[in-house]
Amino acid sequence: MEIIPRMAAVLQGLLNITATEIGTRCQLIRRQREFTASSLLSTFVLGFLQRPKPTWDHLALMARQLGARVTPLLAKFTQVLIGDSTTINLTDALAGRLPGCGGSHGFGQAALKLRVIWDFLSGRLWRMTCEAGKRNDSTSPVMDETPPAGSLSIFDLGDFSLERFARWQTGGGHWPPRRNRGRGISDLLVWADGESSDLHAWLKTQPPGPIDRWIEVGAARLRCRIIALGAPAEVAARRRQKAYDKAAKKGRQPTARHLATCDWTVFLTSCSEESLTWKEVVVLYRVRWQIELLFKLWKSHGLVDEHRSDDPVRQLVELFAKLIAVIIQHWLLLVTCWPDDPRQFDEGVATDPRPTAATDRRSRRFRATRQNLNPLEPHLAGTGPPRQTKVPTQHPPTPRKPGTAHV
Repeated sequence: MEIIPRMAAVLQGLLNITATEIGTRCQLIRRQREFTASSLLSTFVLGFLQRPKPTWDHLALMARQLGARVTPLLAKFTQVLIGDSTTINLTDALAGRLPGCGGSHGFGQAALKLRVIWDFLSGRLWRMTCEAGKRNDSTSPVMDETPPAGSLSIFDLGDFSLERFARWQTGGGHWPPRRNRGRGISDLLVWADGESSDLHAWLKTQPPGPIDRWIEVGAARLRCRIIALGAPAEVAARRRQKAYDKAAKKGRQPTARHLATCDWTVFLTSCSEESLTWKEVVVLYRVRWQIELLFKLWKSHGLVDEHRSDDPVRQLVELFAKLIAVIIQHWLLLVTCWPDDPRQFDEGVATDPRPTAATDRRSRRFRATRQNLNPLEPHLAGTGPPRQTKVPTQHPPTPRKPGTAHV
């Protein structure tokens, strides 16, 4: 068994001494930070040895095991709260109790708006309320609550409110909203270098390239950090088309200033440069898409937006039963597969515009867990007993005459 100590010595020399010498010659590490040439090589070699197709999460875990201080991006906050709402149409007989939008946005006379705030770190549903479909998101009582200190709140664009952000900031919470579209964004008052102007005019005076600096916004002059990125021509064209389509539904035309602002993607945040780089702010905002996937899961599999009766009482009974069912299903997902995934957005994905590996793995875990919970699905979704799969009958091959081809 002398081969084991000999191989260990050879590997130690290769991954430590030799790697350091080669790294010095080729100037691999020009400024000492978390990695040395030895630890970087060991991370990749051992990471690929463990998994031939590793994700960024696996490589970051390997780096931490080797002593590098690679901090997961989401772990910088005590909670990461992502919030949004979804609307469920109801029979018009419930218009007096749960008024909808009256058809102006494709909804009926009655609708229920489901407002959800989800702690993406722990997976816990932090808040969940049922409101009338006509109620504006910004007036929801849920938005009046101040998030815990040290938390990060990522909400929909409809929840943009400088007064609310000031209250959150006073309470120790952080926020990174994106404002590249919407009414009044081009006219947002900006204070920079002692002078005030609207956002549209201020952006026109800035040099090309990413903008990352501290300014004051609004009449109350809320101090925050602005991150502005020029949008690709294709993205800007799609935004303008959406602006035209939205304005046409109300018989209006978008303003020239609003169309010009479509060339920019603008973030306002209370997070400092030391806590988040501008690339990390962009990555963090993508986390908000996870709540859209949660609503899709509830509607596609839980069928919370489908009704088997036009009777108002039966509709409400079925709706609230399904909502309780999807909450129970969410609990089951947390206890079966969530502990492996909550903090997997590593800094290594900050420059990758594609969906993260953690997102793909979480989707696979959702599907696998649903298969394991298949006996519960009739109770969770109200779809009746599972269908029986008919096994096709196996027939023996038809004998053929010698010398003939089989087609």
